Amino acid sequence: MRLGIALFAVLLVAPLAPPAQAGSRRIDVGGYKLNLRCAGEGVPVVLFDSGAGDSSDTWDWVVPEVRRFTKVCTYDRAGLGKSDVGPFPRTSDRIVDELDRLVKRAGVLGPYVLAGHSFGGLNMRLFASLHPESVAGLVLVDATPEDFPATDASLRTRDENEKLRTDRALGTPTFRSELDSMIASAASVRAARPTEAPVVVLTAAHADASVTFRETWTVLQKRMVGAFPHARQVLADHSGHYIQYDQPELIVAAIRELIDGARAAALREVSGSRRARARGRRGSSD
Repeated sequence: MRLGIALFAVLLVAPLAPPAQAGSRRIDVGGYKLNLRCAGEGVPVVLFDSGAGDSSDTWDWVVPEVRRFTKVCTYDRAGLGKSDVGPFPRTSDRIVDELDRLVKRAGVLGPYVLAGHSFGGLNMRLFASLHPESVAGLVLVDATPEDFPATDASLRTRDENEKLRTDRALGTPTFRSELDSMIASAASVRAARPTEAPVVVLTAAHADASVTFRETWTVLQKRMVGAFPHARQVLADHSGHYIQYDQPELIVAAIRELIDGARAAALREVSGSRRARARGRRGSSD
């Protein structure tokens, strides 16, 4: 069943089905539990993933607006927030496998619009590549480009690198493993086939960063946009790395654009299928 028809089928049965369980739940994904929070109703469902070491709380300024027009789910990756510690190393491959098990065991049915910030962007890109039948769109929020981790340290000033080393030393083992696994995670994304779903890439201005960092980040973000067959870029001119804090309305607008597009495409696909069946019936009666 094609994605559009599948989406239309969900739209039809949703009013008849019992309400999906909302609020915060801890779901076993293989001997350890991940914290999942869902709110709102509708499809596609929006799934959020946060930056390295961050909990799902980073989306708290975005979720209340998005839940007005569809169902949204945020979760804490293993070892972060209210989730149990999971197996190491914390690569995107492992994280995507956990997310797949999480939504299936929680009964959170797709299709999904995925939204990933920073390192979460790598995770959501890989999820979209590995589960194309479930993905209706992708929003990348100042996401880490696959070519960035290998050059990260060389782009930062000495003070910035020292701050990152301090943050790493004070962070949890999970945070350190996510950072240490970044190159491997980027390699997995690079090797995977890019999603053919529509993509919106939100790029922060990084006004406080060095000129070298800003210039390189701009080039890598544009290169990332070009990796997808159906992508467009939105510049967050007044944002630092956390666009969800500085300009959350841009994220809400991007998600709404993909949700509305997926719903319209589903209706067109079903309408076209019905017309084709009607023509077939007329032809068989001649």
